[in-house]
Amino acid sequence: MKNIRFEFNCNREVPFYGHLCNQYLHSEQFDLCIGQQGNLYFIEAQGKQTELENLADTIASDFLLSTSLEQPQIRAVENLTGTKTLLPPSALDLEYCQHCQPKFADNQSANFGDVNYPCQCCNAHLRLPASLNEIKLQEIKNLVRQLEEHGELTVEHNGIKQHISFKPIAKDNTEQRSCLMICNPNNLNAHFSVTNQQVLALSSIEKPLITARPIAKHPRLEQALYDICFAKSRLLLVICEILRQKGIDFVYVENSDNPQMVQINGQWIRQNAAVTNSVHRYPAHREPLHDNAQQYSYDYIGKVNFLANCKNDVIEVKVEHDKQLPSSIQQSKDAAACALHASCIKQKKPKHKAVIYFSDKFNNQIVTLDDKQNTDLFFEFPVLPNNGYEIVHQLELSPQKALIEKFKQQFPEDYINLLSLKLTPPTNNVQSLWAIAAIFLGAVTAKQDINTLSKQQLSDYVIAKGMCHKGANAPRIDFPLTRGEAFRSLNWCKTLGSIISFRLAEGDNIEKLAFGMHDSLADFICNWIEHLDQNISIKTVLLSGSGFANELLGQRLSLRLGKNFLLECNPEQDLEGVNLAVGALYLKRRRHS
Repeated sequence: MKNIRFEFNCNREVPFYGHLCNQYLHSEQFDLCIGQQGNLYFIEAQGKQTELENLADTIASDFLLSTSLEQPQIRAVENLTGTKTLLPPSALDLEYCQHCQPKFADNQSANFGDVNYPCQCCNAHLRLPASLNEIKLQEIKNLVRQLEEHGELTVEHNGIKQHISFKPIAKDNTEQRSCLMICNPNNLNAHFSVTNQQVLALSSIEKPLITARPIAKHPRLEQALYDICFAKSRLLLVICEILRQKGIDFVYVENSDNPQMVQINGQWIRQNAAVTNSVHRYPAHREPLHDNAQQYSYDYIGKVNFLANCKNDVIEVKVEHDKQLPSSIQQSKDAAACALHASCIKQKKPKHKAVIYFSDKFNNQIVTLDDKQNTDLFFEFPVLPNNGYEIVHQLELSPQKALIEKFKQQFPEDYINLLSLKLTPPTNNVQSLWAIAAIFLGAVTAKQDINTLSKQQLSDYVIAKGMCHKGANAPRIDFPLTRGEAFRSLNWCKTLGSIISFRLAEGDNIEKLAFGMHDSLADFICNWIEHLDQNISIKTVLLSGSGFANELLGQRLSLRLGKNFLLECNPEQDLEGVNLAVGALYLKRRRHS
């Protein structure tokens, strides 16, 4: 007889794993113990070799891949330490698993289209909305016919109206990237350049939205980058299967409730809390300075409120959606400090740490934490002009005047586009700098109107071009610091001058230049952190903020910083949202909304 322990070590809570552990506890075939230690789920069993091998096969089949799973392993143990007690239940939003999907979502199945198909593994049929209780396959086919006749369709899922279309969906928020739902996963590589890790993530139980680049010269996908996902709900899965039969590989979607995720330093991180009206709990070893705090963010649905409070050394964050979109985005001056504090709640005396906080919404900063737990602002991104005339004016007043004049003569169409450029606020971020640089790189073609391109689309052009670069060498773009009274900033005029110089010298090698922008920025930031290390000793560097949705920048930074520093991404609390509310409890002054 042997004692075996099956471990699923995750970087955040995975409710489905807890659900499966509880199910295995009721197994009549095996005598098991279960347990959970933080985000580690485990099942223990005693038995003969053949019995344990059968159990291993069954567990491997049931425990679907999660983007949060970091280190699954099977190991022999001397004694069983688990219990016969059920784990505390957590809210599940999983609508299907590998057991029920082939039954209701395969057109060859006798149960095809039965979205209420009962599943003893995931029990998703018990959580379906009442509106789907009586729906039949013919009604779903009628929905698809409506989509074919009108070119668009609206369905409701978890209280959210989701729009489906064969064409790009016009949005009120022009800064939102187009999203595609893949109907035929087998043809994914025929449309997008995706890695094996991205394909696995798309197929995981979370069904995330990830950013992908279309293949070169795609006949229909004209944007530089798209957010793509697989169907998360049973209804959408059946709709996708019907569309796949008709030869349709993807459709445009809006208001998808798939969690937006990005890969940083080998980990998949949620950009924001995906589940509305959800509650997140975190043990805290440090006592907060405040009883409660409120933070906010914005997504495709509206304003998201994060309400944090602490009781009995447990921080609880409630996530609530406000459907009213704001007329303008406020800026949180403390977002970087909040992110830094949030990553330290499990340490009694955190120290020697820095956060690189890049965001598309809030102040982009580098903040440090010394050995006395005092924070200090080292760097803050400058507010860039929001229009092309002012950008040109500032360049003409700087030592870059001769370069902008040469650019005007050599690329007159791009220069005219630059004068027409208008950027949505806020502009104190890398995304805005990349959008400006995109004009200098020739992002606007003769067929396009600069006024129809969003800041997101222009920035995506630079990111996508950088992704296309295959070589290791790239131009070194200058990102010089300016020294203010309290903190450092960026001499953006000199950075743009450096980009212009390489465009003038190598006008056709845009991919190499775009990659060089990312690589050089990562290199400069690494030098800044090494400088801080010499002064105050930096042991750990945290990467945080929605700006790291730019995976290429995250990759280059991780590669360079990871050689000398321990990197953190705080996957348990998202890139931006929950972490800001948690960290706000530790600010030395109360944050005012």
